[in-house]
Amino acid sequence: MSTEQNIIDFYEQWIEEFARSVEMFAREKPTITQVPIEASKRSTWEDQIANRLWWKQSIEASEAESFATWVGAEEACWSVLGGALGESGEAKQTYLDMVTQANQGAAAVASASFPSPLRCQQGSVEVLPTLGSLALSEIKVTFRDSVLPSIVLALEPAAERILSGPEGEGGTAVALGKPPEISQPSADSAMLNRLMDLQMPVSVLLGRAILPIREILKISPGSLIELDRQVGDYVEVTIYGSVVARGEIVSVKGNYGVRIKEIISRQDRLALQDAA
Repeated sequence: MSTEQNIIDFYEQWIEEFARSVEMFAREKPTITQVPIEASKRSTWEDQIANRLWWKQSIEASEAESFATWVGAEEACWSVLGGALGESGEAKQTYLDMVTQANQGAAAVASASFPSPLRCQQGSVEVLPTLGSLALSEIKVTFRDSVLPSIVLALEPAAERILSGPEGEGGTAVALGKPPEISQPSADSAMLNRLMDLQMPVSVLLGRAILPIREILKISPGSLIELDRQVGDYVEVTIYGSVVARGEIVSVKGNYGVRIKEIISRQDRLALQDAA
């Protein structure tokens, strides 16, 4: 497999991970496609650099080898995906969390043929001075029946070498995302390695209450809201709104924590989600 094909495969994996990330946050899956940007069209995209929010995040294969990913989106795109229901800063951070998870997921999948997983470093919002020699892809997003302004995914030149994978026997690079035949225990380990660096928000739900609008408007500092939990009842541990466990509140070195008492089965989680 050519290094160019490895780059295209990374693009394809990235959009899968990004679609999954958007669905987790927004509870609705977008339709996403990607088209590599040809050299003859780069000048057109150069003119749009300043109008985009750029998120830079390095993917590291070793201390000596890494490449940066740049993801650029216009506000008309990231504000919609980030769910601009409150202040723009909240929508921006949600969108950046989506991009970070997409980078982490794509890097994890690309690690299948590596002796150790690719690692995503801390990302940051930065100014992209020029497209230079970056490998570019146009990410087309349709979300809630609206076609959003395209996202640009750019990879540094070192990505071509790193994504070709470790050298196999006879000096042939192992294809990206297609590891050699291995025993089942090794396959399970590779799958776990893909997931270990993914970050997911864990929330603890103390209780719920349904109030008429007239009562909500009366809420002020010092008001008491009665929840649907009794003292001593278990609290619910949720991930993206789905209940995964129940436990009791405990104090850990001055901080609150939850001692898990019950793990919810997948069937029960689906039933709870349908009921909600």
